[in-house]
Parts: sequence; C-alpha cells; structure tokens
Amino acid sequence: MTAFSHPGKPLVFHLNEVAQSCKRIMSERHWLQNSPVSQEIMRDVAYLCGSFHDLGKATRYFQFYLSTLGKETNGPKNHALISALFVREVVKVYLSKTDLEPWIQELIATLAYTATRRHHGGLNNLETEVELAEKSKELGEIIDAFLDVDAQEIIDFFLPDVSLTYDFQTFKAYIRGKKYVNELFDFYDDKIKHGDYEDIVFSQKIQFFYLHQLLYSTLLFSDKTDVIVGVSFESSSKFPLDGVEQYRKSKGFNQVRNSLDESKNKAYYDSIENLVNVYEPSQHIYSLTLPTGLGKTLTSLGVALKLKELNPNIKRLIITIPFTSIIDQNYDVYKEVAQTDDSSVILKHHHQAEPSYKMGDDEFTPDISQFLIETWQSEVVVTTFVQLLNSIFSNDKSLLMKLPNLANSIIILDEIQTINFEHWQLINQVFKELGSLLNCYFILMSATQPLIFLPDFEIKEIVPDYKSYFKLFNRTKIINKAVSPISQDDFVSEVIEYAVQNPRKDLLLILNTKASCLQVFEKMKEILDLDTCNLYYMSTLITPYERKRIIGFLKNKKSDKQQIVVTTQLIEAGVDISVDTVFRGLAPIDAIIQASGRANRYNEKGYACDVFLFEIEESIKGSQRVYGSALLLKSKNVLNEITEIEENDYLRLIDAYFKEVRKQSDSLLVKNLEHIANLAFKDLGEFSLIEERFTESVFVQVNQTAKQVWEQFKQIYLNQKLNIFQKRLEFGKLKSKFYDYVVNVPVPRGEKEIAFDSPKEFGFRLVKLGIPSVYYPYSDTDLLQNIGYKEVKVFVS
Repeated sequence: MTAFSHPGKPLVFHLNEVAQSCKRIMSERHWLQNSPVSQEIMRDVAYLCGSFHDLGKATRYFQFYLSTLGKETNGPKNHALISALFVREVVKVYLSKTDLEPWIQELIATLAYTATRRHHGGLNNLETEVELAEKSKELGEIIDAFLDVDAQEIIDFFLPDVSLTYDFQTFKAYIRGKKYVNELFDFYDDKIKHGDYEDIVFSQKIQFFYLHQLLYSTLLFSDKTDVIVGVSFESSSKFPLDGVEQYRKSKGFNQVRNSLDESKNKAYYDSIENLVNVYEPSQHIYSLTLPTGLGKTLTSLGVALKLKELNPNIKRLIITIPFTSIIDQNYDVYKEVAQTDDSSVILKHHHQAEPSYKMGDDEFTPDISQFLIETWQSEVVVTTFVQLLNSIFSNDKSLLMKLPNLANSIIILDEIQTINFEHWQLINQVFKELGSLLNCYFILMSATQPLIFLPDFEIKEIVPDYKSYFKLFNRTKIINKAVSPISQDDFVSEVIEYAVQNPRKDLLLILNTKASCLQVFEKMKEILDLDTCNLYYMSTLITPYERKRIIGFLKNKKSDKQQIVVTTQLIEAGVDISVDTVFRGLAPIDAIIQASGRANRYNEKGYACDVFLFEIEESIKGSQRVYGSALLLKSKNVLNEITEIEENDYLRLIDAYFKEVRKQSDSLLVKNLEHIANLAFKDLGEFSLIEERFTESVFVQVNQTAKQVWEQFKQIYLNQKLNIFQKRLEFGKLKSKFYDYVVNVPVPRGEKEIAFDSPKEFGFRLVKLGIPSVYYPYSDTDLLQNIGYKEVKVFVS
C-alpha cells in the first residue's frame, strides 16, 4: 500500500491503531445496560468507524497534499465525508446480519456516518447532515481519484474481524449514482421526523442520542490518542482505598475533642456503613446531605472509595465543584490523601490549571499533557461543573473526547444547589439514562439538597437519618427583617449600630449585586471609626489574589480588632471562614442557608450567632436580575410567617422552598431536551451552565510578582520562534499564576468596551505597578482603597 495518513505513517497503520482503540474502549467498559443496541454491536460499529474514518485519504489528491506538507493541492483534499459515507454503507451490511429492527439498523448506520463525518469538527444537527445534494460534484471528483488497490486492500485487512467482505467498486458505483442524496434525506424524513423514531418513548431517544455521542467521542479519543500520544499507558500507582481513613488518623480527626468532632465522625462512619445498605448496581443516583461544617469533603471521598470497593468495575472518581477557587483548596486535601502527585492517580482540571501531566519521574510535553488532562486520564479527577456538563451537553469535539472516560465512574457534584433550576429537568432525564448506559454513579452533595430527583424513588440518600444532623446544631439563627423593604442608608445605619454595640464581633455583609456591595462599603468607610475595626471589600471585580489575601486575614486573625467584610455572594460556597454575625440581602432560601454557614462554622462561639435578613429597596431590581423574581418570591413566601428561626429547624425552610421550586422546574419547556430528542447536536452545543456575558479582562500588577508574571506572558507572545499553538502551550504553564491577577469586567449593555485609561495590550487592559489607574485603585498597605474595577467619569480640563 502506498497511501499515508500523516507524513511518514502508512494509512493502514493509523487506521488499525484507531480501530483497535475503538474496539478496546467499547469492549472494556461495563456499559450499555438497558441499551436499545447491545454492547457487542456497538463495539463492532465503533471498530468499523475507526477502521475507515480516514479511508478518504487514499486518493491522489490527498496524497499529493500530504507530500507537500499541506502547502499545495491539486484537487479536493477533503476526506471525512467520503469516509463517512463508506462507513455508513459497510455498517449497513454488518447490521443486516443482526436482529435489530430495520429502521434501527438504518439509524445506527446513519449515526456512524455522522460520527465519522465530523471527526475533524463540531457536530451539526442530523437534519443538516443529511442534506448532501450540493456535495455530489466534489464527491464525484474524489471517488474518481481513489487509489483503488489501496482502498480494497484496506477493506480486506479490516472486515474479516467482523466476518464481512465488501467490494470497493460497489461503493464507487453507489457514489457515482448519487443514491446517497435521496437515501439519507428520505430516511430522516420518513423514519426520524415522521416515523418509527418519533413514536418511541423519550428515554429511548436520549439513549440513541448518547449512543451517537459515544461513537463520536470514542472515535475522536482514539484518533487523537494515536496522533498526539502514539501509545496507551497505565500507571502502576493507585489511589489507596483506605486513604481517607489513614488521612483522618494522621490529622487526628478520628479523635473526639468536642461535640462537632463527634458529629463529624458519626456522619463519616455512618455514611460509609449505610452505603452498603442502600447501594444497588442498578441505582445510579445518590445524595449526600449534611449541614455545613460536618466534613462533607472527606465523607464523600470515603463514600466514593467504598462504592469503588463494592463495584470492582469502577475505574474513575470525578469530583466536580462549581467554583475554581474551591477546587484548589480541595485538590490539596485529596492529594494528601492520595500521598502522590502522579497525574495518572490524581488530576486537577479547570480552565486556569497548569497543563502539566506527570507520571512517576516522567513529565510529558505540553501538547501530550494537555490532551491527557482534557480527556481526564486519571483515577481521580478534580474539576468543575462547567467541564462536566459542557461535555455531556456539547457538540464540541474537544469537550466530547472525555465522554468515554465517564464510563465506570463515580461522579460527585459538590454544592449541587448552585445549579439553576432551569437545568433540573435536563439533568434529571439525562443522568438517569447516562447512569445506565455508562455504568456511572452520581452523588449529589449539599447542605441544601435541591429536588432535582424525587427522594427514595429516583435518588437514594447515603447519610442515614440525615435530618437528625440538622437537629444537632444551633450554631446560627436567622432573624427575618425582610418583611418590608428598607432603604440602603437605613440598612447601613443598622449594621453600624450593631457593630458599635458589639465591638468584639466580626461581621459579614453579603449583598446581591456588585453595585450595592460597593455603595454599602463606601458608606461604612465614611461612618465607621476605622481605628477600632478592619473593613474589607470583596467582589469579583477585585483580583483573586486580593480575595485570597482578605480570606487569609479572616482565617488567621492576628489582633482583637473587629473585622467587617462587605462582599457579594461569592463568599457563600466552600469558603472556609467563620464570623460572629451575618447580614444578608434577601435571596433564595438555599443561598441564605449557605450564608449562615459562614457564621459560627465550628460551633466555637458557644451560642447561636445572628444571621440578619434584609430586603434593600435600591437592590430589589438588581437582585431580581441575579436570582430571578420567581425564586425571590418563593423565598419570601416561605419566610412570610417567620420572624426568627434556629439552625435546627432550617431543614423545614429548605424542604418547603425546594418543593415550590420543583413545581416551577416541572412546568418549564426545556429546549435542550427537545434538541436531544431531535438529534439536534449543534443546537444542544449552545448549552451553557453559566449565562455568558461579554467581558473585558484587566490584568493588575498589584505587586512585583504580578509584574514578573506579566513580563513572562509578554515574552511568550513576542517570541517569533513559537507558533500560536506553541504559545498557548507555554502560556498554559503560567496561567494558574497569571489569572490570580486578572479581573473580568462585564461590558455595559449597549457598549462595545469598558471605560479605561489605557489601551489594550495583548488583549488585556493593564494596570501597571506604581502607576495608579483611576479605574482600578490599589494599595498594598491601605486595603480601604482596594475596591477593584470601578467605572468612573473622567473629565479632561
């Protein structure tokens, strides 16, 4: 054979590597339970996709293009579509020997076609993929340029593995006759849009959708593995199943020093013991519900390792967290438990993480590292909700490549209440089917467990008698002052009066919008006696470096001076601080409970700390934009008859609130579920967990380190020896430090850019060290000046 796939690599070698990888992935996984198509059939279909996904490279045109290293063409070099049509034909022949219904045979063959066609790009909707009339001229040119002998030898090399024969001349006649044009369109119109597919139950439509995504992602993963990595490998290290137990002993957590320790130990051991009672291989959705401060991080890890022990098919633990700021602190704990930083054992993945993959003494090149990290090739992966859900609900090949590695995994979703109720139906329907198809197990974890799944019926609670833990503590009490709105000035007056009367108490003020947060901070700065207290401001408009610094001051208090923090809701989830009193703007009940978890967190105060709830007049519209008016109304209704409620009764609020939210969720028409049902891959790819807002990035040189990081960044992008891909890889090594000094500022609606006093440099607004910006004041010593980005009117005389 004379055809090559890549410079110096015979085409048949590449096809064989990819085909064997597809076959291996589909064979090894204990998945496709209750699937409309058996694992054996899907294994062979995946093998055929891998075997012929690049068959279209066996043409004179592509081989000439390859010989010039991609610099010249002498005809159509496109190869994916012709390869996909061949895959469809040979899969049809294979499936005709099975007992699948004819329309399902045609559907699987068409899905194999789509998966193969788009292995170099994002997926389109199936309705678009069957429109091929305009492609017939180019396909006619390509079919006449085939190296027929090579093509037939490739076919004869692979088909014996599935007991088939096929004559390439049959395919040439098929393309020349343009039969495919009507065949694909008619099948879609007759069977998908108006026929058998339309009549099946919704859960089966989800299954067929994800059978396609599995074919597509398995092919992508196998293809890229051969091109980028070249070999597959496994680490000899393993995450210790008794790691949590050993870690707890090493830290003395198993010893009881107070009532909180006793409760943590009870929650930990009871949950692991009860898992044995509630676990069933066919039950794929679980919850872990415990109050704030009871050690959910370690308990969930212990539970997951026990589940792995109960189910030997489990290969991977995926821990997802809503915020990158929490990932770093949790990852350090997990790494201590693992007693290794071997990336094949434990891995951190989010958009700011360094793309460095280490295994033993070996550190891989940046491009291989990036691929291994982005495809989650590790035993324990610590990542974000965005990475997980954008991979499940995507048409992007770079995101979907990790989908095969969800198989045989335990997926923990920490702080699950942060997911918007508008996504509840989507998650409910898809997780149930994915659990069965991929043999994966979801653990939803929270102190305020939302009703995404119906308790006992769809989801099983791991913590025995979890409600009793909410009765154990009276660390806080909510005092409802939100019965009627109050002006912002009156709110500030109440806070200051409280601060003056309670000078030894540290206060946390949580406002709903960045604007109200800054306004309240500025007013308090004017009125408070700042010799007697430390006043701090936090929002996402100050750099992560500054936020971490303030949290450090709160956690490691070095004087008796009162600490007062004015912040947005960024403080609520996973930030390990403990104050005396919280003042909270009216919010959904789960946010209020999370806010209360920042007071008396370890029950160290000896009394129930106050959590004051206010509705601030000037913030009503802004709060509705942040949370939605419906959720705020439900929260007010639940609080309507309550003037004061203690922690041991919070569960009553949570249950009442989420029952109301569930009603609203159930009444929604979810477009993304329609996209799945309609095999609208591209439309589903528009899913976004977080509402996108156009922003500009500001890099702030708050200190010498930040200045050095900026200079390193400049050197990378001014290095003419590096191409754009190499520059991105080099920046990847720096970005975890780099983004500590970056603020993303929303561009005002109707505007094209933010106001600033300097032009962009390398895509960033820059605040230089020692050169103040009127839009970003900063002082290393006087933190009262540090209010982050603020749009101001600049008058030039």
